[in-house]
Amino acid sequence: MNKVNAVVSRKVKVIALFCFVAIILISFLKVALEWEDAEQAYYSQWFRLGYDDQPPLYTWVQILINKCVGLNRFSLAGLRAFWFSGTLIMFYKLVTKFVGDKLKAEVGVFLLFLIPVFIDFNFRRLSHTSMICFFSVSLYYVFSLLIVSKSYKNYILFGVILAGGILTKYNFLLILPAFGIIALFDVEAKQVLWNRKILLSVLLTCVLISPHLYWLFENKEYLLLLKESMEVKTKSNTLRGVVIITPFFSFLKSFINLIALSILLFSIAYFRKGVVLKSISRDWFSKLFIIQLSVTILIFVGINSSKISDRWLLPLFLPFFILLLNCFQFKKIEAWKKWSMRVFIFIIFLQIFRTPVEKIVGIDSSVHHSFSIIADKLDKFSEKQWNLPDVTYAGSVKFERPNKIVYSADDFTLPRTKIDSSNTIFVLKEKQKGFLVKDSVNGFGEAKETVYFCLKQN
Repeated sequence: MNKVNAVVSRKVKVIALFCFVAIILISFLKVALEWEDAEQAYYSQWFRLGYDDQPPLYTWVQILINKCVGLNRFSLAGLRAFWFSGTLIMFYKLVTKFVGDKLKAEVGVFLLFLIPVFIDFNFRRLSHTSMICFFSVSLYYVFSLLIVSKSYKNYILFGVILAGGILTKYNFLLILPAFGIIALFDVEAKQVLWNRKILLSVLLTCVLISPHLYWLFENKEYLLLLKESMEVKTKSNTLRGVVIITPFFSFLKSFINLIALSILLFSIAYFRKGVVLKSISRDWFSKLFIIQLSVTILIFVGINSSKISDRWLLPLFLPFFILLLNCFQFKKIEAWKKWSMRVFIFIIFLQIFRTPVEKIVGIDSSVHHSFSIIADKLDKFSEKQWNLPDVTYAGSVKFERPNKIVYSADDFTLPRTKIDSSNTIFVLKEKQKGFLVKDSVNGFGEAKETVYFCLKQN
């Protein structure tokens, strides 16, 4: 590993700032909120120790931002933009540590457009995934600092990042076994992990996550719902599958989706003499990749998962994109930097214009349908509590009426005592027995649903 000063280059700073502005700008081009922004608009109404099937840290930060600048497009998109841009910055610092070449580190950042889920789904709408990518890359960066300097400061940072990752998304826990195992195979990693100062990291992590863990294990009903949510997400409704084989190939498909464009580009560059293959040193980082790959496969096979999303794997393997860069010696590195930066910027511009172009050419999407009509109907019942059918509806209405507390029927972390059914207007997607319809909206949204505004009958 190279002892290179990882001061972020001006071009990477500019690209990070450009992405930050672009993500916020895109949110203003949408009539309605993306579902993850709507989710945060809803959950940030309250401080809780847990929300839905995600840990609470992202929403805690969202609450703080909302307190400072209010609930608006800037506060919702700005937080996502911060984590995405922060990931670019931290990735540059991590690459610089390993390749020792700032030009190559810049190329590494710009070539992240080769990971589809990172530059598309993650860029446009994902909240928790953006945050966990930041913590994942930061974790490896701080560990690289510990390899060089086993200071109390670095161990404290390591503990804070561990806690931050765990409190952001539960699949961050899939990273931890690899760090436990690497000590058995690498001397440098062993010196870090078997140092007595690691107890400081562990203690700090435990202290920071303990309130959420206490709340989690005290709520047996919530744990059951969390388990059911995980089963729904990891089991395909259409694929029964074969034990071991199905989860393995599901993982392989998603993993290939992450690296396919990179392999294609470098293969073409190799045969066109644009890069030269070189040997990779068997350091702690390359060993960690093998361990992380093996552990992840074993876990998904162990739970017999027949559905594995690309975005679940993104934070686990994003840092290891560095290994692919290290496989090659670039010829004409300046040329690589210029064209990769231009392509990166071009793709971001495509993302900016994507929403208005979709609307012009008639490609329907939920973000083209405003919830103002729902909020206007609910204004007739302003003295009552508002109960919406799901978090997307509730968050979107909350965004339209920031000063009104709204509730969601599928919020299983909401105490039932919060809702007084005798003083509540229920928004339903279909008529139900025991409810008196007071108003309705026909053909609402992308699904052209009929939405009913109902009172509960005694």
